[in-house]
Amino acid sequence: MAARDKKKSEAGDSGELDFEQAMAQLEETVRSLESGDVPLEESLRAFERGVALVRLLHERLDSVQQKIEELVRGADGEIETKALD
Repeated sequence: MAARDKKKSEAGDSGELDFEQAMAQLEETVRSLESGDVPLEESLRAFERGVALVRLLHERLDSVQQKIEELVRGADGEIETKALD
């Protein structure tokens, strides 16, 4: 992990992460917690970071879904269901 990325991660500045970076950090956090080799206080911080990442990812997915729905809204304002190829 680059020094700049590590500083962002340590500072908890998840707002500047893109989706893939946030997902990778969440996966790393989950692996760390699942290992069971992390002290209690560190586990708590990791859990809190994981919750923040899940919220960020959920917001990003909601935003993308809203943009997609706007793109397929018909002239009459109704959402049209279209298969993505």
